Amino acid sequence: MLSILYILMFFAGGVWISRMLLPRRRPLVRLYIGLSLGVLMMMWLPALWAHLVRFSYAAHWLSLGTLLILCALAWLLRDKHPAKAMDAQEERLALDLLWMVVPLTLLSGLLQYTHSIRPAADGSYHVGQSTYGDLSLHLAVTTSIVNAKFPLENSLMLGATMAYPYLADSIATSMYMLGQSLPAAMTFTGTLMMALVYMGYGLLVSQLCRKRGARYLAFFLLFLNGGLGFFYTLSGRVENGYVFNLWDNLSNVMHGYYQTPTNQPDPNNLRWVNIICDMLIPQRGILGGWTMLMPCLNLLLPPLCKRERHTFREMVLLGTMAGGMPLLHTHSFLALALLSLGMCVYSIATASRDENASADDAQSEWFLPIEKKISSPTLRAFLPWLCYGAVAAALSLPQLINFTFVQATESNHFLRFQFNWCNNRGGNGLVDPYFWFYIKNIGLPYLLILLALLKRKPKDAETLPDAIRQNRLIACGAFLIYLIAEFILFQPNEYDNNKLFYVWFLLCLPMAADYAFEVYERLSGIGGRRVIAAAFLVTCFLSAGLTVARECVSDYQAYSAKDVQVGEYVRKNTPEHSVFITGNQHLNPVSSLAGRTILCSSDSYLYYHGFDTTRRRMEVAAFYEDPAMNLELLGRYDVDYIYISSYERSSSWFTLNEEALETLFPVVYESYGGEHRIFQVPEEMKQ
Repeated sequence: MLSILYILMFFAGGVWISRMLLPRRRPLVRLYIGLSLGVLMMMWLPALWAHLVRFSYAAHWLSLGTLLILCALAWLLRDKHPAKAMDAQEERLALDLLWMVVPLTLLSGLLQYTHSIRPAADGSYHVGQSTYGDLSLHLAVTTSIVNAKFPLENSLMLGATMAYPYLADSIATSMYMLGQSLPAAMTFTGTLMMALVYMGYGLLVSQLCRKRGARYLAFFLLFLNGGLGFFYTLSGRVENGYVFNLWDNLSNVMHGYYQTPTNQPDPNNLRWVNIICDMLIPQRGILGGWTMLMPCLNLLLPPLCKRERHTFREMVLLGTMAGGMPLLHTHSFLALALLSLGMCVYSIATASRDENASADDAQSEWFLPIEKKISSPTLRAFLPWLCYGAVAAALSLPQLINFTFVQATESNHFLRFQFNWCNNRGGNGLVDPYFWFYIKNIGLPYLLILLALLKRKPKDAETLPDAIRQNRLIACGAFLIYLIAEFILFQPNEYDNNKLFYVWFLLCLPMAADYAFEVYERLSGIGGRRVIAAAFLVTCFLSAGLTVARECVSDYQAYSAKDVQVGEYVRKNTPEHSVFITGNQHLNPVSSLAGRTILCSSDSYLYYHGFDTTRRRMEVAAFYEDPAMNLELLGRYDVDYIYISSYERSSSWFTLNEEALETLFPVVYESYGGEHRIFQVPEEMKQ
């Protein structure tokens, strides 16, 4: 209950600030910006105070005090225009949002519950297919932040700074500390952020799409994305003389491990994974990033597309929200920066024409008093961008310099050139022809985007020419993202560039959806028009439907009842942030369930974040094989406990000498049957 009251306080504060600064924005947009701002403040304020008082209860109460100060400051700096009220148009928009947001939020809540260490009747923790690999990383970050000192250290690699964006996990830590169980904290915050993402994109497409039906189409094309992979599922095949028919393939989709038609790197080169199942549910980094990306897009895009002038308060708020993104999700921040750069260039290049077109606009106002003294339309157009960019840079550069750039520059496998990202595996040549790769992965929306961009300016007076301008404005930013992502890899895993491509995709979908409805209207009077439309929808959504269905029934045990018990023992009976020697298994109850620091975790977590674990793994292996000859390791790393389980006993990279451990160290915990054992390191052995 305390956790709910706490987050409601931040929601109320965010809505108040939004009301003070954005009274002339649409009521639903203003409400949404306020809710998102509340989440951002709840992520950032405790983390900032943690530099002084750790990530403690004191940091959380000080954050509430800071929230009150920010609310008072917003009142002092308020825009005194009357707030725009709800009208019939807003009520229709609210109804559309309900139809878009509620179904996907319910689906996401179910998946978050079943995929975020769902407690089973036997005491074990279960996950889904998509979270089996990634979730334990986020659990380790979440549990290790409790009462941690900042700058945060990486609990999965002793001695390393936490450069991985962690704020989407720290909000779960806050809920965990304020009374929610670990599964509930992960599920609650995950579902909350997904609801905000859906609401944000629903509002965005509702303001950018010209037709009401197009907003629905664009919305569901994003979140139920899937290309033509279902053709592989519907097609029969012969392997080693055995015939596999449609039903065999469907069974494989529903019961196989990563056999869905949106995620089959091998053998079909299907890499355009479903955003809900394979991105937002398992990867809390992109979920947190999109939670802030959507309000930034709602602040930035609609006024530009409608030739309205941004106010000073809007641009400062936009810069503040954008500046807080690097420690949420670096790819989302980069995508927003590239989008802003492309649209800034377009806006400045067309400043004279746009200023003449909007000279009599009642919404237009001077950005700053100094703007009245600027005669050049180009400089006047640049002034809001300068304000937005300066605020965003001032807030983001400390994060980038102290975290992101350190991680990237200390590794030799970040930032490299490679054309066509994961279709050109390792730079060894294209697997599929260029355009066919995107057509089969993205599907018909890819063709619609290209056709919408090729559309000429309409000659009839009934069609607004602003539609063409809007497409070109957005395309200048969106395709800059596409171009950069097509030639530069930003992480060791080339697949991760999809986090940039998805932002390009969501930006281009409104123009694609509008174009689809125009084509449908032109087919008026042609027999079978509805059949063509139905075939189009099936082609767009069948792959995603199969993927979502598979994820809904997926169920894997991540932690046995004994794993959960040992995690609970460690959490309650060992000092916070004490150091353990363990194997490098990715399902590790010591690091993930108890939040303790270990010497070296799995390469699947560390290598792709820039760490070379070779030396540390060799040190751990040498200790497990011959503890007596490697006691100096205990003092060097200030080790408190040694953990063994079935994983350490069956490790392929060392042979455990359990008898030597029994001779040297006292056992402080042993599970029934002896599967899990914890040895305590006496203080004198650390000298």
